[in-house]
Amino acid sequence: MARLSMDEAGARIRQLARAGLDTHAFFEAAGDTLSRAVPVGGAPPFWNTIDPSSHLITSVHFDGECFFDLAGQLEWEYQAVDLNKTADVLANSQGVQTLHQVTGGSPERSPVFREYLRPHGIEQEVAVALRAKTGEAWGSLRLNRSPGQDTFSAVELDFLGSVSPHLADGVRRGLLLGEALEPDWPDAPGLVVMGEGLSVESVSPEAERWLKELSGGHEGTPVPLLSVAARATGWDGPALARVRTATGRWLVLHGTSITTPTGLRAAVIIEPVARARIASVLMAAYGLTHREREITKLVLIGQSTAQIADDLVIAPVTVQQHLKSIFAKTGVHSRRDLVCTVFVDHYDPRVHDNEVRRVAARPSRGGPAPLSN
Repeated sequence: MARLSMDEAGARIRQLARAGLDTHAFFEAAGDTLSRAVPVGGAPPFWNTIDPSSHLITSVHFDGECFFDLAGQLEWEYQAVDLNKTADVLANSQGVQTLHQVTGGSPERSPVFREYLRPHGIEQEVAVALRAKTGEAWGSLRLNRSPGQDTFSAVELDFLGSVSPHLADGVRRGLLLGEALEPDWPDAPGLVVMGEGLSVESVSPEAERWLKELSGGHEGTPVPLLSVAARATGWDGPALARVRTATGRWLVLHGTSITTPTGLRAAVIIEPVARARIASVLMAAYGLTHREREITKLVLIGQSTAQIADDLVIAPVTVQQHLKSIFAKTGVHSRRDLVCTVFVDHYDPRVHDNEVRRVAARPSRGGPAPLSN
């Protein structure tokens, strides 16, 4: 496998992020590219997608046989006491950390290192948060090295941090594509595929609804759709537009290019702004008040009582009072139990469904699973 310079790999990843790939195809191509610039060993790249609203895992991607089965991976993430978990790297402001760094040079402090990594020929691990330029986290990446390989260098870690926003963009687009192709929520994204001359070739049922709102009753293809589609295929920049419809709703149009049996096409994903899935799930499942839902979301992403109090401009004692009510309504006794309960009730079904979809070569979907599932 020919090596790539970091500049070459970075350019390739930026192209892949705009190529209209589903998440699994994106991870395969991006993982191959990264491995040619940052050598790995012991295991191929390991990826998670997460819900940016809750930081909970929505899918797991790993090529080949993994010594960690899916259940074991999720149990480690949400129940075991250990270091360098997905939540840990997401909480790291740099978004990149190695197991050696977080253990002070003693990876043996990590149970998973002692019991799984070292016995399977893995001596080093780096975790990377896939965080967009706008701040939302969409996933995580782990790269490993075998005994005898060099430690991950500062230059390599800086490179991984620099490509993280582009990896996040590829994940976001892949999940949007999966939801547009096979939606399972009301107000799901829609997909419009456009061919030569920006002619509309196919429209998903959900896209038909959004196109009616965009057109406002006028004939012809809405101008924002044409503009985003043109940029998606002919301009090396973000193909995105926010549009307020005649009904007052805001829609976001994401343009990307996709390869079809008949050639390159422009694909535009149309989604409504501010889909607060986790908030509606927390309300429907547990009967939490608005303030309790706000606090629960901040607990899920790992904020402390003091941080929550600062964010919501309330006293720490008030946060504690709300937590007591939240624990009572959800039937738990601690923050860790709360995270585990929300994950098991609403995200574990999504992860397992996405695993079935991955095996069947169908695109992954993001966010919590609908309550009807």
